[in-house]
Amino acid sequence: MKKILLSLSVFAALGANAQLTQANHTPSFWDPAYTVNQCDTIASGVPGATGAGAMWSYTPTVHLSIQKTYSTSLSSNGAFAPADGVVSAGPNDASYYRTDNPNALPYYGGNISVNGVSAIVKYSSPAIVASYPMALNTSTSSTTAGTVTVTNPFPITTAFTGNCNVLADATGTLVLPGRTFNDIIRLTTNQNIVASGTATINLLTYDYYSQANAKAPILSVQSSTIASFSGTSTQTITTLQRDFITVGVKEAKVAASGISVFPNPASSVINFSTDNGEAYKVTVYDITGKAVLTELFEDNRSKLNVSAMNNGMYLYTVTGKNNQVLNTGKFNVNK
Repeated sequence: MKKILLSLSVFAALGANAQLTQANHTPSFWDPAYTVNQCDTIASGVPGATGAGAMWSYTPTVHLSIQKTYSTSLSSNGAFAPADGVVSAGPNDASYYRTDNPNALPYYGGNISVNGVSAIVKYSSPAIVASYPMALNTSTSSTTAGTVTVTNPFPITTAFTGNCNVLADATGTLVLPGRTFNDIIRLTTNQNIVASGTATINLLTYDYYSQANAKAPILSVQSSTIASFSGTSTQTITTLQRDFITVGVKEAKVAASGISVFPNPASSVINFSTDNGEAYKVTVYDITGKAVLTELFEDNRSKLNVSAMNNGMYLYTVTGKNNQVLNTGKFNVNK
């Protein structure tokens, strides 16, 4: 019994001493690329324990086919100046930071997408997403301002005000199938962006960092809401670093999905019909990869109005309620 108590006390001490610094947390241009896989949401288990010596045990169901690889590079995008670094998985998934501040990590914006509603946020007054050293109960609050562009169904740009609140609310042990991390520090980040008459965006994120590998969270859970002129979209996305996925993690199996798309080419409306009861929505992208239209399924059917779209080829993705990809394809608009 004494040995068990001693082990637990050692683990608690390791967690309590976890902290984030500029050296182990700020993105740098020589960081290796890392890959994350999307998981079925574990939001019901978040936030869970707080404080020192917390214990979290999760068994994510991983979508091995839904993954993104991020790399850090110098930023040459003047629209996000004075950010000097960008963490990106592609042109439509980029985050811009100022990396030379030893005391804080300012975030100058990037891309946000919630269930097909996309936005580009540019900060003139940045969000401070870490205040170094970031140890248990360290917090930072910043008042933000800038411009937000909601890019679909048609682009509108307007000024916004907002705030960003970050708290290191827990340290302890994260247990995943086949892997245990005893040096975890969790950051809870709550960002609010208000663009009067255009959009309101809320981002609530729980990031689990290992002090030994704190450039990116091992596990991240983000709940997002965008309320705009096109309606309100919400989603919760859970991601897990691929390097920490073991054979013990259950892989999500996507049911086979047959789909009919007609008429093709379309002039005014196009219909989607599927035999997969998991189908939740269809998202249409133009050839640049920008989402231009989203519609939900009802009784395994969805009808999209394409009368306002330009002639040409479009891509579509059918996803389930957990954002797992069920089907992809293309169609043409010809009026």
